[in-house]
Amino acid sequence: MKAYFSIAILLAGILSVHPAMAAGMAPAAKETQVLQRIRVQGTDREMGMGIAAFPPNAEKPRHKAIGPEVVYVLEGEITVLVDGMPAKVVHAGESYQLAAKDVHVTKAGPAGAKTVASWVTVPGKQFNVFVPK
Repeated sequence: MKAYFSIAILLAGILSVHPAMAAGMAPAAKETQVLQRIRVQGTDREMGMGIAAFPPNAEKPRHKAIGPEVVYVLEGEITVLVDGMPAKVVHAGESYQLAAKDVHVTKAGPAGAKTVASWVTVPGKQFNVFVPK
């Protein structure tokens, strides 16, 4: 009887470790923490800089940005999946660029990742726009 009870507790523990894993879905990445925003003189644009932390295997869902973006991977690795392009794995110490309106998904590797990014946007407008499949 004790063995069945122990197995039941072990199984319940494994399934409750992370609900997203139990459901077969990747965990969501954390929101980018904006560090700074500055106006781009002579334009109606601003430049932003932020840092993002991705838990292991986390992903930012399919989206596009309204301006260009440059991303440097500080820790771990990120797989960048741009519609119509082959997947690109970017490791710590490397960077990648996205053009405005590139529809993409970013996924962290098994160790997670941390990135710092700079982007150009229109003040007051949402920078990332989620795109359904």
